[in-house]
Amino acid sequence: MRRIGFILVICSSLLSGCWDEQQYKDVTNVSLVGIEGRPGNIKSQFAFPIFEDGSISYSTETGSGITTRGAKNSTNTSEGLDIAELQVLLLAGDSAKSDLYQYLDIFYRDPRNRLSAHLAIVEGEIAPYFELPEDKGKDVAAYYMELIDTAIKYSLIPKIDLQQVCTLLFTEDMSLALPYIKVGKESGVPEIIGTALFNKNEFTGEFLERKDSELLNLLKNKKGKYMRLEYLWKNDGEESPLAISVLSIKKDWEISDNKIDASYKLKVSIEEFPHDSLNKKKILKEVEDFLSKELEKDLTSVIKRLQEAKSDAVGFGRPVRAFHPKLWEQGEWTDTFSKLPIHVKVEAEVTRSGILN
Repeated sequence: MRRIGFILVICSSLLSGCWDEQQYKDVTNVSLVGIEGRPGNIKSQFAFPIFEDGSISYSTETGSGITTRGAKNSTNTSEGLDIAELQVLLLAGDSAKSDLYQYLDIFYRDPRNRLSAHLAIVEGEIAPYFELPEDKGKDVAAYYMELIDTAIKYSLIPKIDLQQVCTLLFTEDMSLALPYIKVGKESGVPEIIGTALFNKNEFTGEFLERKDSELLNLLKNKKGKYMRLEYLWKNDGEESPLAISVLSIKKDWEISDNKIDASYKLKVSIEEFPHDSLNKKKILKEVEDFLSKELEKDLTSVIKRLQEAKSDAVGFGRPVRAFHPKLWEQGEWTDTFSKLPIHVKVEAEVTRSGILN
C-alpha cells in the first residue's frame, strides 16, 4: 500500500500545472501599449497580432478608465488583453509631466509581466504612433523595437527598460532619462529625436537633441556598440569635415564640498577627414587639441542644460551621496546639482587614422 501511495503522489505532481499558466486561446497577447491622459481619465491603446487563415495581421483596441488597468479592462475584445509579453510602452509627454509611476504601477504588480520592455516618451497624442506607412511593415511593435534598439546600439539614447525605470523613480541621486519620439513632419514616420529629461518622477518638458543625447551617454560612460561624432575642423583659414568614432572612455570625477571636476580621456579613430595629412605629427596634435576643446565645450553645454532642467541624468549624485555627505546634505540633490560648479576636462587621443597616411 505504501508503494502504491508513493506512486500516486509522484504521478499527481507530474500532472499538476503551473500556478500562473494561461492558454493562448484564452487571452490576447499585447506587444505595444500607448497611454495618455491623467489619472481619473486615462486613455490607452493596445496593439496585438491576430492569426487568421494561416497568416498574421495586427489589430488595435482602445480603452479608457480611471486607472491604467481600468482602461485595459474596458476594451471590446472577445478575449482578455494580456500584457505579460509587452515589448514597447509609449507614454504621452503631457501625461508624463505628472507622477510617472501612477501610469506604471500595473506593470510591476503582476510577476508574469515582462520588465525588459522598452519605455519611451512621445510628443502629442498617442493614436498617430499606432499608424505606420505600409512600407514600414504591419508589426508596429517590431518597428519600435528595432528603432529603439538601433538607437541604443549607436549611443543615441540611454539603454533602459521598465525594471530600471522603477529603480530610478525611487532614488534621489540620479534622474530618469527616456527616449523621446516624435512623428516626422516630412516623413510622417515616428522618429527618435533625443532624450526626455525628468526631475524626480516628472517629465520636465525638456529634451536633449540627438547629438546632446549621445554626449550624455559619453558623460555617463555608457557607450553603445558605436559612438560617432562630427565636427568642422578649422585651421589657418582651412575647413574640413571631421568624423570620429569613440573607441573607449575613461572618466575620473574629483568631488569636493563645493564643486565637481569631471575629467575624460577618450581614444578615438578618424572615420572621415578629407584634409588628411594625419601622418604628420603636427597635424595629428592639432586635431587632438581641436577635438579636446570642442568636446569640452559641448559636454559643458550639455551639463548646463541638465542643470537648467534640474535633471541629474548623468548620475553625479551617486558618488556624492556615497562619499560626500556635506555636499549631499545641503538640500534636495536636484536643487544642489542645478547650482553646483561642474568643470569638464577632455583629453582626446587619436589611436586610429584609417589606412591612408
